[in-house]
Amino acid sequence: MTNTYTAVMVTTASGDNRIFAADVTDSGSTYGELTDVITGNSLGDSLQGQTIIRAMGVCENFLLSPGILFIDNQNNVLTSVGVVQPEQIQPEWQNVSIPVRLNYTVKALTSASVA
Repeated sequence: MTNTYTAVMVTTASGDNRIFAADVTDSGSTYGELTDVITGNSLGDSLQGQTIIRAMGVCENFLLSPGILFIDNQNNVLTSVGVVQPEQIQPEWQNVSIPVRLNYTVKALTSASVA
């Protein structure tokens, strides 16, 4: 079993910065949900009513977690951001526009989804 720690850093239009992370270790699930590292809440619970304008994804074991998805309350993908291993390449901010509502989530693709 390989540990795959994945995180996404976000900045909102109002200047809030948050990190959402998870250990999505070889789960049987296709997607592992990332939660706020401060509150433990989901994306919607943490940033409801705000708009995310930048996001940056990082992870260990890059091949096991190729991307991060922002999902709405009806399970539609709003946008995605790529991830990099910071030990190999410097992560860069990606411009996005995500108006966050209640029950929105952020998820990482896991090995089950790319196998």
